[in-house]
Amino acid sequence: MRDLATEAGLRCGRCGSARCAGRHEIRRRKWVMDLSTGEVFEGVPIVRVKLCDGSTPSCPPAELWRGRSTVSSVIETVSHLESDGLPAAREWLMYGSHGDEPVSDRTLRRWRDLVRSRLIGSALAWLGPRLGISWSDAHNPGEQLGLFLDRLTPEVLVAFRAATGRSVLDTATPRPRPPRSSSRPIPGRLAPAPPPDPPRVLLPRGARLRRTGRDPPRR
Repeated sequence: MRDLATEAGLRCGRCGSARCAGRHEIRRRKWVMDLSTGEVFEGVPIVRVKLCDGSTPSCPPAELWRGRSTVSSVIETVSHLESDGLPAAREWLMYGSHGDEPVSDRTLRRWRDLVRSRLIGSALAWLGPRLGISWSDAHNPGEQLGLFLDRLTPEVLVAFRAATGRSVLDTATPRPRPPRSSSRPIPGRLAPAPPPDPPRVLLPRGARLRRTGRDPPRR
């Protein structure tokens, strides 16, 4: 469990690592589709671990993200969309489907925006040097995405998740900070003395305290 949690980029908010990870449960994603082949994976297992801070995060596979399709097939779809346009990308998707349109035009445009903002605008800063790719706005984005897919491997996806704690198509979220350590008693050191009681007011013999209540109403 420790290695799996480390590869998933998990860090405990209490100890700051994944060494405390223990198996919690296994949840299954109903279905995940590979758009390039039309293959549907049902009941994809996702292991959830329990950390010492009480949280139970997930350890998804490298090709899995929050969507219903694999990471590589979404990027490949956007590559066709950027190079050939929306009608050609839709036709390419139909080749791998079983007669039904796998995704709508609205979803294709949303995926294009996700790839532009989360992959090209964020994740590529980490992936580019490791894959030997430098992005240029002067070149065709579809061709550059195709080159990116040729060099992308599951090991790189796992390394990215381990370094950032997210998929290349997920939004960047800050890691939880470990709580501040509370002061603990040191052996051999006395505990701080409680604050003294306020001094009492000494009155001479026969004196009475001044009344603080209201006087009774006059008749």
